[in-house]
Amino acid sequence: MSFITFETTDIKFKEIDFSTDIVKRLVGIEIEEKVFTDAQKWFDHAGGGKHGGMYGYTGPEKNKPAMVATGMFCRQLDLVAPTEPRMAESAELLKMRQINVRNPDYYYVYYGTLALYQHQGPVWTDWNERLKETLPLLQKTNGSEKGSWDNSAAHAAAGGRVVSTTLATLSLEVYYRLLPMYGFRNKEAEAPARKIKGVN
Repeated sequence: MSFITFETTDIKFKEIDFSTDIVKRLVGIEIEEKVFTDAQKWFDHAGGGKHGGMYGYTGPEKNKPAMVATGMFCRQLDLVAPTEPRMAESAELLKMRQINVRNPDYYYVYYGTLALYQHQGPVWTDWNERLKETLPLLQKTNGSEKGSWDNSAAHAAAGGRVVSTTLATLSLEVYYRLLPMYGFRNKEAEAPARKIKGVN
């Protein structure tokens, strides 16, 4: 059973709650259908813009890119088709708000990567190229911080180096952890070959 009510939640908690319920259902734990219909209603409430694809923190206002990416990914968990207008609206915003190459918001990078990888198409190809160019350049290469990323801007800032490094790493490994729910939708978006040290 979900533990967060419609009135007291925000998009970050709703994503955790909703994705947990999806996993429970996938492994055979019985979840009331009302849990999913309530989540759908919440995302309907939180979605603004012309088609409902511009998600805000607690409602349709203040729809920052990180919240749009989070809402888009939750809709994908609910198997909303990538061709639906709200999905195209979300993808268009993420396309226009590229990764900040100097001080990225790793929360946005992570959810933008999850959402656009699932969405596929040219917008994913462009995002992925920028991701692969930007994040390795920002990774520390020496000293006691070697292999980590500096503290993030915005949403993940409170988590410090640990959260920034976790979100950057998970973003770079998205195609090794997940398959696109709707399949690979263009030739350029196929998962790259996995490089194994000493083999490739």
